[in-house]
Amino acid sequence: MALLETTFSLVPESYVERDAAELKARMFEPDRLEVGLNSRVISSSDALWDPAERFVYSLFRLSGFCAESPREWVEETQPWRENSRLHVITEGEDLVTGVARTMIGKYEDLPVSQFTPTIEVPDGPLCEIGSLAVRPSQRGLGVANELHRTAFQYGIRQGVQGFVFLIDQWMFEFFETHYGLPVLALAPPREFMGGVVVPTAMWLPEMMQTLVRTRPNVFKWSIEGFDAHTIASLDLPILLD
Repeated sequence: MALLETTFSLVPESYVERDAAELKARMFEPDRLEVGLNSRVISSSDALWDPAERFVYSLFRLSGFCAESPREWVEETQPWRENSRLHVITEGEDLVTGVARTMIGKYEDLPVSQFTPTIEVPDGPLCEIGSLAVRPSQRGLGVANELHRTAFQYGIRQGVQGFVFLIDQWMFEFFETHYGLPVLALAPPREFMGGVVVPTAMWLPEMMQTLVRTRPNVFKWSIEGFDAHTIASLDLPILLD
């Protein structure tokens, strides 16, 4: 009787760990805004604009990110005021607890243009997201997530080709590893408004395709509220559950 010997090939432990990490990343869902908090997008004519500007100023002054201002606004951003929208989270109707600023324009029209890019930048409109400020008592990521989400949705609806930011190095790495965003450094980091920042970009088509492939729950969260007609008209990817 012949002896049949079967050899089993063992899967290396590193492969198992990698697959588990990839599955965990795919299943990741961003923290949501807490119940009782409200989100809105405002222009400079809105009554909430001044309290929101003062809120950003108070937190930026604590960190040394802006100069003193008699009216308690971040004056460094004022050249872009009329082209700005503030994304504001409030507790109740008017207690500001989080703010982000968006500006739409070509690269040379935005604050990020103070950095000379070392990579190719699209010629069309971009959305710059800045002035992110969250009340220290908000310990979760829900407020910051909602601010970024409304900023993304605003830019997408405006037909931008991508997003740009001036952010700390740790945030660049956090966006890349935690949220799976395909961020790119536009130029080397340098000192700017009281800290060392990385001028960062993310082109919209690559962002959407990457999220669909690696972070489907983040993709669904980022376009939540868009109806089928909007998704089709904006030529966004369609994710089949």
